[in-house]
Amino acid sequence: MAAGITYRIHALCQGWRECDASFLLYLTHVGHRVRLPYFFWILVPEEGEPILVDTGFLEGDHKKRYAMFEAYRRPRELLAPFGLAPAEVRTVILTHLHWDHFCAARLYPEAQFHVQRREVEYWRSPKSDYHFLRHFTGDMEDAAWLEEEGRLHLLDGEAEIAPGVTVHLTGGHTPGLQIVRVRTEEGWAVLAVDAAYLFRSLESMIPPGIHVHVDDCLAALDTIKELADKPTLIFPGHDVETLEKYSEQHPGVRRVV
Repeated sequence: MAAGITYRIHALCQGWRECDASFLLYLTHVGHRVRLPYFFWILVPEEGEPILVDTGFLEGDHKKRYAMFEAYRRPRELLAPFGLAPAEVRTVILTHLHWDHFCAARLYPEAQFHVQRREVEYWRSPKSDYHFLRHFTGDMEDAAWLEEEGRLHLLDGEAEIAPGVTVHLTGGHTPGLQIVRVRTEEGWAVLAVDAAYLFRSLESMIPPGIHVHVDDCLAALDTIKELADKPTLIFPGHDVETLEKYSEQHPGVRRVV
């Protein structure tokens, strides 16, 4: 891999709940209960400012959806080990606009946000006006607020956010879902986030249980594999194996590469 700035990638876990396995793997192991952890991510460069991937969510956001949520941690607590307060964050990549990825934007008053145009337009259109879809959506009023402030940058496909960090439109889970490719000391890594909830999604080519376009979900799994230098540099969005494979450096904080 050509020389260039590299990043350490840390998974920040906000807690977990139990769910049906078919929520994570489409039409697979229906009736089997599994643990579902919730992550957002921080990319820490060898020099320069960290980049957040998604915002995390506030305590009230999970309470109004899931009563049986365990071990909740605030975004501020998870950023503290990096000597970083939310108000000091300058760059946020929004992979998509589901609530657990975009429900804390107002914690980051100085940040620039990067999201796919297709994602924003979909959630503003009548196509998304169904309860099943809206149940998972974040606060679109926050998106409008960021846009009014000139801090919401709408992307059209692949884009470089910073040297060594690119985003790639895949769709599937949501129409404007984007994954994140990151240069690390071990090679190019990919934050698959919700394009693949689990490592098994990639191993068995099974889409996430929640999606809008299943064919795009399958194509996204191929894209993830193509962009990563090796399978061990792919990180899914909701796998309990992330908690088991990587040691906790601070409460809720795990370095994955």
